[in-house]
Amino acid sequence: MSANKSELFYQELSSLLGVDRNSISKDSNLSELEWDSMALISTMALIDEIFGIVVSGDQLTDCSTIGDILNLVKD
Repeated sequence: MSANKSELFYQELSSLLGVDRNSISKDSNLSELEWDSMALISTMALIDEIFGIVVSGDQLTDCSTIGDILNLVKD
């Protein structure tokens, strides 16, 4: 996964969650963020747009951190 795609994902995810980009990292716990069903669906679309990978809702539901999400899209 390229650093540019990863950073773009962080920027877009922080916007989607309504938090400052610098306040999230791979260790950020999704349950502590505004992670709800809309965020899950939007993240699915975001992953497809940035990485060209389709992930399921079940795959994202199993994630507990942002790092878990990024592990789904590793090259």
